[in-house]
Amino acid sequence: MIEMKERSHTRWSGIRRGFLAHLAYYVIWPHTLCTILHKIRGVKIHNVRNVRILSNCVIDTMYPELVELEEYVGISRGCVILAHWQATEFLREKIGGPFFGKVHIGKGSILGVNVIVLPGVTIGEGCLIGAGSVVVKDIPPYSIAAGNPARVLKTIDEFIKSKKINE
Repeated sequence: MIEMKERSHTRWSGIRRGFLAHLAYYVIWPHTLCTILHKIRGVKIHNVRNVRILSNCVIDTMYPELVELEEYVGISRGCVILAHWQATEFLREKIGGPFFGKVHIGKGSILGVNVIVLPGVTIGEGCLIGAGSVVVKDIPPYSIAAGNPARVLKTIDEFIKSKKINE
């Protein structure tokens, strides 16, 4: 986790951020509009034209600048990408907090429907993350991962070889 302090929010910055997050959540078409709204909110998107974020996605509402999406990333409906979490007052006394972690999604990676990505995770280039997965640790490049917690099932090369054998 990275060292960062909770930032003080003005009323208008919170309203602006919340409004843009709601707009991005409910935009159905065109997909580029949803991606542009997330970029305006502060998500680091390398190329807005090549990244596809579908509706009903939540990308950290408080600290969107900690999320980075490279080119050709595809994020399906219902995905949640978190870059921070806060403990309750009771737990804060015991474990401290809040905790922050940059999330990096590599070039050409695809997140299936309802994937949850937790803070501090790096998803490598060319990865496929299965629907409903919870990504709690880094995924190496060119891997297929699924499950709760997500684990690497096979590499893209192994997947291609298994398809050729079955034909």
